Amino acid sequence: MVEADGAPPDVTEGTVLAALGQWLCATLSLSADAVMVGQVNRVAPPCGTFAIMTVAGRGRIATNRTTYGAGCRTVWMQQRIDVRVDLHGAGAGDGAGRVALLFRDPACADFLAGFGSIAPLHADPPVQRDFVSDAAQYEDTWQVTLSLQVNSTATFAQEFADTLNVGIFETDATFPPE
Repeated sequence: MVEADGAPPDVTEGTVLAALGQWLCATLSLSADAVMVGQVNRVAPPCGTFAIMTVAGRGRIATNRTTYGAGCRTVWMQQRIDVRVDLHGAGAGDGAGRVALLFRDPACADFLAGFGSIAPLHADPPVQRDFVSDAAQYEDTWQVTLSLQVNSTATFAQEFADTLNVGIFETDATFPPE
């Protein structure tokens, strides 16, 4: 059954990226315009140190859970979202190490929980990436992939049989034998 008539999920990809972006700003002491979402074409990179976040994958963690309320049905899904963070500029390696170190810290979990049902799962070890600028210059670039658990819900209208009329009928009179 396709459920396209329900409300949008409460935790979206945009919510996850906004939460993670704000955490990166706080963790790396970057300004908000130095942390951006990847896969944007024809935009020059900012000067100095900056971070680019790109959703790299998704995976289901568990089977859906369904609950029922007055006139509605709520479907709850646990999923893993992997976000690749590319750090560019001076100190990118140290920044990637700091992100990997602090991602599983309780302070990060508390920070992300303020944006809904989002929690850190794990961070892959940082790796150095080759990056040559448009001026044919090598730039220090490091990458760390962060995996988050996101618990999304979607609520749909649901009809219920909330009344039942019960009666006694003479079977042979109501349904005569043939």
